[in-house]
Amino acid sequence: MIWVMLASFFLLIVFGVPIAFAMGASALMYILVAGIPLEMVAQRFFSNTQSFAFLAIPFFILAGNLMIHGNIAKRIIDVADSMVRQLPGGLGCVSVVTSMGMAGVSGSSVADAASTGSVLIPEMKRKGYTSSFAAAINASSSVVGIIIPPSSTMIIIAWLANLSVAKMFIAGVIPGLLVGLIYLITTVIISVKRGYPRESKPTFMEFLNSIRKAFWALLLPILLIGAIVLGIATATEAAALAVIYALLVGLFVYRSLNLKNIYQSIRETIHGTGVVMITVCTSMIFTWVLITEGIPKMIAEILGSLGLPTWGLLLVIVAIMLVAGMIMELVPNLFLFIPIFFPIATELGMDPIQFSIVMLVTLALGMFTPPVGATLFISCYIAKVGIEKTIKDILPFFVAGIIVVLLVTFMPSLTLWLPGIFE
Repeated sequence: MIWVMLASFFLLIVFGVPIAFAMGASALMYILVAGIPLEMVAQRFFSNTQSFAFLAIPFFILAGNLMIHGNIAKRIIDVADSMVRQLPGGLGCVSVVTSMGMAGVSGSSVADAASTGSVLIPEMKRKGYTSSFAAAINASSSVVGIIIPPSSTMIIIAWLANLSVAKMFIAGVIPGLLVGLIYLITTVIISVKRGYPRESKPTFMEFLNSIRKAFWALLLPILLIGAIVLGIATATEAAALAVIYALLVGLFVYRSLNLKNIYQSIRETIHGTGVVMITVCTSMIFTWVLITEGIPKMIAEILGSLGLPTWGLLLVIVAIMLVAGMIMELVPNLFLFIPIFFPIATELGMDPIQFSIVMLVTLALGMFTPPVGATLFISCYIAKVGIEKTIKDILPFFVAGIIVVLLVTFMPSLTLWLPGIFE
């Protein structure tokens, strides 16, 4: 029956059923046929959400929405513009740096893709960039939104793997910056080959002025991460404080928030939280069935029987996650792979924090690849270009992302050095 459940799950995905409902329906079918009491489903569905750490997710989403609706994206774009617009492919470089800045504000790749893309993609097209290249840059660079802290995805990983949220946040800083840097280099190389324009060199006063205007927005991630790392507040408490901070800055400093914006932010937060939590709930039932049937143990034994060296086994695990990231959404993949791969990684001597970041960066690449890449869909919609036309432009960024994955996998210091400093 477990194979029937898995087959029905993939069949539902093929027919376009959302991942969360496909997981829930296939697991429910197994439970009904196996004669397991339905009370168990209800208990698994709701009990796993009763976590104090999960309260941080809606707070982080709301804080990010308030900052975005408070016209923060434009201020961060101005900072990025004053830093890198003089490079080849200046506007493309601005897009990458803006995504890195927005990551510390919103914590959401999808939100970053929408807010940054809506401003920069039309401007890039006007300056002569192809629609597919503009969409590719926006879609790929926005994935740093879930790698650079704060990140709701990191909270889910920390909860599933019983890890420290603070350590997860700190461990993601260097890999997130690496992803942004390698995408910046990729953008420059492609722009030189295609002859995309440079913009005028900014003055130092222009740079200082852009920093001054965006100061309160840029201060948020510093205060947030600082409070968590120094033990002043838990992740949930810091997220709640971030909401208050975003409200005060939007209402009284930038004066860009009003009742309409606040209402819209709350609506989007309810929708975003609902999407995340329904996926979490159905994923927990699906994963529980897999664990009950011993599937993680079986997969671990199969991988172990291959007789590969440690580096070879790690490459196989990374390859599996890369493929899965292309065909499934990120959160369900976490629920599937953490029970399977964490014991293997631990047995191989890899630190759980390091493997968590490896998993996060690897699966994040799937967010801008077809057929289910969320940031790719958003970027193509804004650029008014077909997804099939962006594949050629997406490929260099995908390869660059794999380079970062390999670096993070085989160089533990990239993820463990910063957390070690704050221990």
